[in-house]
Amino acid sequence: MMIPVVDVDIKEKELQAVQDVVKSKYLVEGKNARSFEKKFSDFTGTKYVTTVVNGTCALHLSLAALDIGPKDEVITTPFTFIASSNSILFTGAIPVFVDVNSETYNIDPEKIEDNITKNTKAIMPVHIFGNPCDMGAVKDIAEDRNLVVIEDCAQAHGASIDGKHVGNFSEVSGYSFYGTKNIVGGEGGAVTTNNEELFEKIKSIKNHGRSPAGGYLHHLIGYNFRMTDMTAAIMNVQMDRAKEILSKRHYNGDRYRELLKDTEEIQLQKILPGHQHSDYIMAPLVQKECVSQEQIIEYLKSKNIGSRTIYSLLSYQQPCYHDLSKWPLSRVINYPDYSKVKCSVAENIAKGHFELPMVTSLTKENVEYIAETLKQYF
Repeated sequence: MMIPVVDVDIKEKELQAVQDVVKSKYLVEGKNARSFEKKFSDFTGTKYVTTVVNGTCALHLSLAALDIGPKDEVITTPFTFIASSNSILFTGAIPVFVDVNSETYNIDPEKIEDNITKNTKAIMPVHIFGNPCDMGAVKDIAEDRNLVVIEDCAQAHGASIDGKHVGNFSEVSGYSFYGTKNIVGGEGGAVTTNNEELFEKIKSIKNHGRSPAGGYLHHLIGYNFRMTDMTAAIMNVQMDRAKEILSKRHYNGDRYRELLKDTEEIQLQKILPGHQHSDYIMAPLVQKECVSQEQIIEYLKSKNIGSRTIYSLLSYQQPCYHDLSKWPLSRVINYPDYSKVKCSVAENIAKGHFELPMVTSLTKENVEYIAETLKQYF
């Protein structure tokens, strides 16, 4: 039987919570969403949390609330899910892709400065696979150049820096609760901030520009990014189980790192001192030129171990970025020719990484079998 890469950790409590919402007939964002927001605020140590329909909307809303708009430039990483840069496009802003660090896979602060122009308004670091970025360095650059920071925490539930949960190192941050994440809702997202004024604006924009009183007065041009209470019900129960879920993932991650630390043919993602990985994804990097990621993936599958590539194409390499003429805003905005962008480190990681199972259903024996099987390949 194949050891899965994806295995959603859902129990009877989540099922019952959804049934209770359906029976109540109050299906829109309500008491479950408010309960989740309080729990997630306590969990992350961030003052203000609001739910949204998904993680992409969380980033879009964050940018919109910070008045990032047409022809502004936002610096981000190309080694991530395409939603990160797409959310920038949604506002009319221009994604500027900066290469990553070869060891952490995260945006390289040393390369950010070279890409700042008079049009740069923000930096969007992504805590890729749940590995916290060097936020101290990113914040220093942002403060020196009067830029705002939006943290993409989509993969980082449970990640921290010196005991402080990610999402607290910026003006605003976005989370995803997609069905594969550490904490799931099926879909679902959240925006967090420690700025009360910004929080009120975020809540208004996500609900058609209404005030907290609701009704049919619309003070801002907004969106409908509200979550259903069925989704919120799942997330609410998942928060009650967060310690249990994350402890299993942290065990798996720590055990892999211990078992594979001396395997010279692969490189594990480096975790900076004082940083806690969320252990969402374990993706080693092949260090042996004569071995391809496809060969390792097929070998692992032949041994009943699920594996795959994740971002084998960088965001700027995607077909839609090579022909932005189909994007309506290209009629009024001159986008860069993304086919000429080159982030050599990110490109190397893209074609050399492969995913190992990290799901909570893994047993101690599973992890040891996977690590030993991978070592035997070399």
